Amino acid sequence: MTRTSLTCACLAALTSASGQFVSPQVVSGGGGTNATLPGGVLVSWTVGETTMGASYVNGGWVTPGFQQAPPRTTGVLPKVFLEGPFVSGNGTMTDGLRSGGLIPLTSPYVNSAQFPQINGGGGEFIAPSVLTATGNNAIVDWVYVQLRNGANSSQVLRTRSALVQRDGDVVDMDGVSQLTFVAPAASYHVAVFHRNHLPVMSANPISLSSVGVPVNFTSPSLLTYGTNAQKTIGTVRALWAGDVNTDGIIKYTGGSNDRDPILVTVGSTTPNNTVTTYSTRDVNLNGQVKYTGGSNDRDPLLVNVGSTTPNNTRVRQLP
Repeated sequence: MTRTSLTCACLAALTSASGQFVSPQVVSGGGGTNATLPGGVLVSWTVGETTMGASYVNGGWVTPGFQQAPPRTTGVLPKVFLEGPFVSGNGTMTDGLRSGGLIPLTSPYVNSAQFPQINGGGGEFIAPSVLTATGNNAIVDWVYVQLRNGANSSQVLRTRSALVQRDGDVVDMDGVSQLTFVAPAASYHVAVFHRNHLPVMSANPISLSSVGVPVNFTSPSLLTYGTNAQKTIGTVRALWAGDVNTDGIIKYTGGSNDRDPILVTVGSTTPNNTVTTYSTRDVNLNGQVKYTGGSNDRDPLLVNVGSTTPNNTRVRQLP
């Protein structure tokens, strides 16, 4: 039996037909049928689009049809301190990268093994005006946030770049709003990364919805995955500083250590130099890479592995 397309010339031969009613709503089904024309030709047709179900495509939920439903979003309000720029005396971080005009307008977290871009993440950017805010809401740097499966914390479901303010609030691209993911309301493990600090993840899944839920990693009361995932500074906690080569390990001596890249940046034969730059080798995030002298970027590495045990390492706590 031959199958062919229906044309206007064939319409008079049809004895019945059904079609989809077109209205301004998501299509939930398609009208269609078939008929045998004179000569044994089978014709099948449908008017409109048949809806098979919702699909996740390019960072959003898509329902085939004439009108798309609003995307399902989930908000989260993480709070983290980065040890590098943290000032324990006032409980906030410095914003030397911002005041020095060094923070890039496009996220530094490109797709890689360390920072995979999953289900909508990647390519985030900000307007220059975002970096004009001062005070506690001033931007310190970019961070990278993951939502992980609440039942399987090793499975990353969504990723986003975000911004961290001096007071630790992690916000969206406008510099003030809650961080929003295109994702259904559910329970997730939340993880926050920084390009030269060790990451942290909530030990327990957290129920998230469209209204932002606080996840305060600076508080000792929030359980985090692993052992000593963060550094305790007085009454708060902060991400460990010093993962210069972004491999998830803080290492002071031996192969692939985090100390040598700092020396290479300032010049192996000129260790007293300083270099102004936006770099993972700037451990304290003041906009300068410095190997010797006060506020250098080398000493925090030694302190965090143990000043009397320089061969030790500190490893990120993730499944």
